[in-house]
Amino acid sequence: MKHKPNLTAGRPRAFDRDEALRIAMKLFSKHGYEGVSIADLTAAMNIAPPSLYAAFGSKEALFREALALYLQRPDLPHLACTGPVRDQIRKLLHDTVRAATDPDFPAGCMVTAGMLTCRAEHEGLADSIAGLRTARCEQIAGHVRDAVRAGELPPDTDTKAIGRFVMALAQGIAIQAHDGATAAELFALVDVALQSWPGAAPARPAP
Repeated sequence: MKHKPNLTAGRPRAFDRDEALRIAMKLFSKHGYEGVSIADLTAAMNIAPPSLYAAFGSKEALFREALALYLQRPDLPHLACTGPVRDQIRKLLHDTVRAATDPDFPAGCMVTAGMLTCRAEHEGLADSIAGLRTARCEQIAGHVRDAVRAGELPPDTDTKAIGRFVMALAQGIAIQAHDGATAAELFALVDVALQSWPGAAPARPAP
């Protein structure tokens, strides 16, 4: 009796678009937009370039989808809505350290350090990322303004400068993590930085 051939034998595993998007998100987080080629993406996804273009349209469209997915991460650093603003900032920066040293996203942040440099044809994408960073600065400054109005900080506090200061710290944390700084070293960096917070107690001399 003849046996019917197994038509599924050797057939490649079905393409999982969601998993491919997660792979792209991790690659872009680690290497940035310019540092990831179509060949890198297709090799990591185990697909051919036509499949990538069919699923996502273009590398830029894939990056934008990956960015949207990245921004949905539940562990993404964010400002708390309650408590003293200095504690909110400390928690934000500690979360930034944890994100920057996360083994699943090694030293990667698609917003904090993403698209700092790019070719001219990608300036629109870079502007989108810069806009997200500016929005974060403004969000932090808004929390500081609330603290000023509540009497928690002096009335002459430069809220805009603090917003940029905190964002600069977040960017520095990402770069330092990329260069091999440990979480413990970066937590210490945050503690030193917050010694300059308005009204903060001066650091005690080392014994």
